[in-house]
Amino acid sequence: MASDSPDWTVPAPLRALLWWPGVAFVLVLIAPDAAVGSIATAGLVLVTLGALAGAVGRRVRGTAADAGGLEPEYEAAGRTA
Repeated sequence: MASDSPDWTVPAPLRALLWWPGVAFVLVLIAPDAAVGSIATAGLVLVTLGALAGAVGRRVRGTAADAGGLEPEYEAAGRTA
């Protein structure tokens, strides 16, 4: 039986899309005549924003991990650098 991973999170583009219903509602209130186009555009902008945020987050985490480096816990006996 597969174990459930407790550290799973929603990917960034999907997290951005969680804002879509609220944004769409506000856009319909502001400009009801342009509702279809503005809602579709808002969805595309939110997906793009989420994808960019995910890419930046991966790059920052990768840079932070590389910057710290892994140092050996011990020196091998008799070896000098």
